[in-house]
Amino acid sequence: MTSTAASSRRAAPVRPAPTTDSQSTPRAAPVARARRTGHEPDRARGRAARRAPRGTVGTSRRRAARRGRGSAAEGRRRGALSQPRGLVLPVVGLLLVALAVGGVLLWRWYGDQTGGPAPSRTPSPRARALVRLTNGPGQVRIEGAEAETVEISAERYARGSDPSAARENASGVAVDVAREGSTLEISSDGGRGTGVDYSLRVPVGSRVEVESAEGDVEIAGVADSVGVTAEMGDVAVRDVRGSVTVDAPQGDVAVEGISTETGNVELSVGSGDLILRDLVVGILEARVEAGSAELLGRFAGGGRLLVETGSIAVRVPRRT
Repeated sequence: MTSTAASSRRAAPVRPAPTTDSQSTPRAAPVARARRTGHEPDRARGRAARRAPRGTVGTSRRRAARRGRGSAAEGRRRGALSQPRGLVLPVVGLLLVALAVGGVLLWRWYGDQTGGPAPSRTPSPRARALVRLTNGPGQVRIEGAEAETVEISAERYARGSDPSAARENASGVAVDVAREGSTLEISSDGGRGTGVDYSLRVPVGSRVEVESAEGDVEIAGVADSVGVTAEMGDVAVRDVRGSVTVDAPQGDVAVEGISTETGNVELSVGSGDLILRDLVVGILEARVEAGSAELLGRFAGGGRLLVETGSIAVRVPRRT
């Protein structure tokens, strides 16, 4: 094996290096060293500087520097201009889409409202009459008045593909008024994009009961008891001289200006806040599942205020 390898090495052809004359060899060596060390470009620049007229080298360098700075500045300007333009186009597109959708919603909301106040006066039953209102979607406002009749204003509304369709849908919402003994019942179902907003003026001495599926309820100025059940919506009861009962699973409740030394106030609030102000009651029973409770102004009576999850704040004046 060793002899074979040796014979192979001996058999390899050896080509002699090309010979050069004695004059070219000294010139080639510095070039090779210059390429290895990097000095040849400096020498080339030095020779070019010696051949150029005075002042030309400095001027050309300044021009080249200015061109470099100008190109860099131009690149930055183009980048700065192109970047906002790329951002502006999507933003403008989003704004146009938002305005278009908003316009459709506004048109549908206002264009689909129909109906109007339809006041009617119903003779009130005898003393301690009961006015009971059962409503689906819609707002309810009831106010006590020095009168012997119940004034009902019902505004029906609906939605539709166009105003005529909305008007037709609203006309199909029934408002029923019935009287039986000392009870006056007002009811409407609504739903499926329809509803009724009520505004009632009742005799001061009437009892009031309201059941609302969706919408705010406000009752004020009644001298007898008030009961409200609002499945979804805020409830406000003010200036009542009788017992108050409120059940509001989803909504805020405000009870103010209640004056009944022998009556009770029973409040049940699910998810919402409770505000109590200026109460003169026999017994207060208030419960809040998740929310805050505030007791403000003067308070006379007994009872308890319970908040399962939330906070309680009491701010009543000191007795003198």
